[in-house]
Amino acid sequence: MPLVTPLAFGIAAGLAAAFFSSVSYLVSRHHGTRRPGGSRRLLVLAHFLMGVGCVPVTWWLLPATRQSLTALVKPTVWQPCLISTLSYFAGQACLFHLLTRADASKLSPLLGLKIVAQAVLLTLVMRQSLAPLQWLAVLLCGGAAVVLQQGSSGVQLRILVLLSMSCFGFAVADLGILSLINGIEDAIPVSRLQAGSLAMSLTYVLGALLMIPFVIAQYRRLPRPVTADWRAAAEYSAAWMAAMVTLYACIGSVGVILSTILQSTRGIMSVVLGAALAHHGWHELETRVDRQMLIKRVIAAALMTAAIGVYVWQSR
Repeated sequence: MPLVTPLAFGIAAGLAAAFFSSVSYLVSRHHGTRRPGGSRRLLVLAHFLMGVGCVPVTWWLLPATRQSLTALVKPTVWQPCLISTLSYFAGQACLFHLLTRADASKLSPLLGLKIVAQAVLLTLVMRQSLAPLQWLAVLLCGGAAVVLQQGSSGVQLRILVLLSMSCFGFAVADLGILSLINGIEDAIPVSRLQAGSLAMSLTYVLGALLMIPFVIAQYRRLPRPVTADWRAAAEYSAAWMAAMVTLYACIGSVGVILSTILQSTRGIMSVVLGAALAHHGWHELETRVDRQMLIKRVIAAALMTAAIGVYVWQSR
């Protein structure tokens, strides 16, 4: 009998993915607020580094055949890759901007609003019907947003609007990734997990290519990027890629449904991490709140996690 079962490993990997995601939001907030334009610079440099790092990963995942190389230029592969990459960057840009203006513990639970965006896209654009339990999940997300808005420390309407734009970007990116995985599977004889990993690495490589003009533009501006900027980008990249690696390890062990539910616990983790940081005096990262507001955030994060669990489980 193995010391660690696939289920136990998958759960641990999923919780690790949620933890590293929460850490990446804190890193983004820390470095993005240190000087004007910091969040934009961090977005550009970090995704350039991640894309460069994904080049050997893509080379390793892509079968060494002419069929594999020609498959990359097929519309069923490059079109969803481009769509998912652009929409992902749109969502990340909004999120990076918001993290300079609000605590990560406020924003992270509300990323669960992505299922609301998915519901809108599926019903209005793709003409797919949702099950009653999925609509219940959408209502739970709305309830969580109301809980976070209550009180003087709640989330402002402007922040909710921008966060909704971010969630729509991520929702479109998810749908694009799904189409990209299907396109890769149809064009290249690989497993579903390998196709998913290849889809992820391809989007980051394309992202690095798209970032090259912006990296050059950063060096034409004053002040130019310095060692500290690249170090900040490396720190964010390390946290985010750790989240991605553990997420795919989770998917490979327990499947997409449970992995998505496990990753959704990042909202609860962000609230707990934020409270711990504020308690220890890191007020530039997290504003200290009273017990009542902390309880509200925990409830909101739990509602989001429950909503995502119901939505994804019903989608199986």
